[in-house]
Amino acid sequence: MADGELFDQVGAVLEARGDWHFEPSTTPGGLPSWCLDPGGDVVVSINVIGGIVVAYLPSNDQEIRLSGIDGLTTWLDAHEGRGAAG
Repeated sequence: MADGELFDQVGAVLEARGDWHFEPSTTPGGLPSWCLDPGGDVVVSINVIGGIVVAYLPSNDQEIRLSGIDGLTTWLDAHEGRGAAG
């Protein structure tokens, strides 16, 4: 699947959850992102890089590679206290 198509799927998942917004790239060569910034500072951004969904946590400069839409949903559920485990 092309990065653009996967990015659109990521966007559909995040928009359905609320509080996420699309952030276009403002630097040449930069990637657009989906960002969560409830207090004004971005706490996580989601990109698609080379067919991989990547969550970036700026607070500790950590990238987390996720296994597609299912991996993204599982990761979000765990961090938002949703799902069977939450």
